[in-house]
Amino acid sequence: MNSMWIDLLLPILSILIPVFTTIYTVNSRVENENKETHKPYLVLKKVDEVQRLNSYHYYLTIFGRNIGTLYPNLSEEEIIKQSLGKELPVKLVFRNIGYGVATNIKFYDLLTGNEIKGAQDTSENQNQKLFTTFDIASDEEKEVQAKIITISKEEEHIYLEDHNRIICIYQDLNNHVYNFIFSINVKSSGHYDFFAYQRSSRSYKKWMKENKKQYQKILSKYSHL
Repeated sequence: MNSMWIDLLLPILSILIPVFTTIYTVNSRVENENKETHKPYLVLKKVDEVQRLNSYHYYLTIFGRNIGTLYPNLSEEEIIKQSLGKELPVKLVFRNIGYGVATNIKFYDLLTGNEIKGAQDTSENQNQKLFTTFDIASDEEKEVQAKIITISKEEEHIYLEDHNRIICIYQDLNNHVYNFIFSINVKSSGHYDFFAYQRSSRSYKKWMKENKKQYQKILSKYSHL
């Protein structure tokens, strides 16, 4: 009896197994192709210094690392209120060189885990486009204003340049999450350098290892938006 059932099942299984394997392979391939088709890829194209910010347009406030070191017990609001440090107004230019829309774009301080929140004043005398979500379509370029609050730190009579470590997180239309890191180093002379790192770079991996706890905090915040 057992031998008869085995003889009957073997031909059926020999048909079903390849069918299921083919279906699984096709579905996985379709899913991967769909992901690639909708996969955005944000880059920081350039940073331009500007004379002053237009507060009626969306802007970010970025704090240098030296601020947190020198004033660890002050909130960001108190630092702004007391006018500590210098403000460097810049324009960040982002470009999506991927295939899909980059949506729900957010910025976080990788050194602290805090969100870098945008602000925008309202005016009764001009038309304005207020930001709800920040998106960049494929092959599109967008500018974002930012003021970098920085201060020179002196150690053994040497002035150290200030820097920040910012992670940009975004999603595609299928809710897959992506990110990259950029840094703007402000020198004591007021000039600056900027660097951007994608996931494949050694610096990205090094900074992620150094800021693993902060990154987990950031991901938790982002996933609960």
